[in-house]
Amino acid sequence: MTATTKQNETKSLVYSTRIDIPVEMRSQVNILLNQSLATAIDLKTQIKYAHWNVKGKDFYQLHLLFDEIASEVEEFIDLIAERIATLGGKALGTARIAAKESELPEYPFDAVDGTEHVIALGDQLGNLRQIPP
Repeated sequence: MTATTKQNETKSLVYSTRIDIPVEMRSQVNILLNQSLATAIDLKTQIKYAHWNVKGKDFYQLHLLFDEIASEVEEFIDLIAERIATLGGKALGTARIAAKESELPEYPFDAVDGTEHVIALGDQLGNLRQIPP
């Protein structure tokens, strides 16, 4: 069994629950939710990168803002992971999995001042897959 096959089996693994959704559908939903989980974890770490590394005249305000945004994203990470578990899946939320599975491109490490970080984070948010309501 290859590592990819084993990982796909783990992603689609569904435990018994009282939720009245067919197992195959819960499995597919959990695969999509785990993709969103990986991307959200990556986004949070990129925001923290900006928080730690922002420089310039607006340093303090942006430092606080980026930390607040990262905290908000953390709440969504928790919500996504708990939804996966509720549907009988495994929340695959390690840093290694997030790095491998995230839909986001790498954060631009040449961003230094506040404006560069704001633009970089805006670009990353723009890269997020739009999910219809």
